[in-house]
Amino acid sequence: MNSSSGQPLRLLGVFAHPDDETLCAGGTFAKYASAGAEIHVISFTKGKAGQIRDASAATRATLSAVRENELEAAAKELGLTEVRCLDYPDGGLCDIDNEIRVGLASALISEIDPDVVITFGADGFSGHPDHIAVGAEVSTACYELGSATSIRLFHCHLPRSRMLLRERLAEWVVGLTARFKGTKDFVRALSVFSRETTGLGYAADFVNLEWFPSGSYLIEQGDAATTMYFLLSGQVEIRREGEDGRVQVVDRSGPGEFIGEAGIATGLPRNAHVVAVDDVTSLTFSASEPGPVGGRGEQAQRLRTRSLPSGDEIDARVSTCIDVSDFVGHKIRATAAHRTQYPIDPRMFPDSILQEMFGVEYFIQVLPERGLHTSLLDE
Repeated sequence: MNSSSGQPLRLLGVFAHPDDETLCAGGTFAKYASAGAEIHVISFTKGKAGQIRDASAATRATLSAVRENELEAAAKELGLTEVRCLDYPDGGLCDIDNEIRVGLASALISEIDPDVVITFGADGFSGHPDHIAVGAEVSTACYELGSATSIRLFHCHLPRSRMLLRERLAEWVVGLTARFKGTKDFVRALSVFSRETTGLGYAADFVNLEWFPSGSYLIEQGDAATTMYFLLSGQVEIRREGEDGRVQVVDRSGPGEFIGEAGIATGLPRNAHVVAVDDVTSLTFSASEPGPVGGRGEQAQRLRTRSLPSGDEIDARVSTCIDVSDFVGHKIRATAAHRTQYPIDPRMFPDSILQEMFGVEYFIQVLPERGLHTSLLDE
């Protein structure tokens, strides 16, 4: 509740595309909605320039309408009060006059009269120029309205995680009682999930799509275990070489199966060769040093001057962390509701991995501005 008015707390999220609300603050929205807050979300565009990762979900001609419907579906999962999709050009928000964008943001804020506004910071969360444009104009509007309101403005922030997804997946697969073989839907889902989460910085792996011609080695026996593979197509043979030099085929693997997970989970050298029988394509998981967050637009450098106990690195300005561990399921189901962008089944992935990745959301408080200290010893 708003302590001064006694009315339900009202939150407004202003973003660029359908799905931004879920990725940036989905857990926080679900948490506050469950406690009775009103949650309003505005998307400046309908996302018609976005990728179509599920060809059965939309065509280029229908994408705008489909993504608008996906936002409505995600809103139900998060418990949002209202969502709106405006129809400004996806990928072209920077081309709209600043005064028009600020005026629009001001009108929306004045209409909804929120207690809290959440939007993008200068880094655009993922470096996307549309994100940066929306965040800048919403922030300007909040500053201009600040003298007449008591708005609390927060910028959503994504830390750069040091968690290695390959290690968590390896531990999961090795711990199963039966050999894991993913369905076609799992193959597609893992491809999207792993590349998006590592690209955004939820995990520190480098995930690449590799091709191995027939007869080539993926793994050589005795090598250090540094990489894990998830087969997308083709067959491989597992060949074990004895001390006498004789090589014996001990197993075969194909699409939907992990290769090299035992070495990653145990840290021991490779205990067999893995050789491509056919031409093979694979998702390859390897460790990489944290770098700039990968976005679909221009890259935005982040200040990483503060480390969390987990080793994750965050902007030193981060002021707020929200424990959303009880609402990770809402966030993942809302993500899956944006099917054109994330064709995943939220039940496919272990809860332990999802909790570690998405259990906390971070924000930078922008308004109200903090007053100056009057002593060197003020906390």
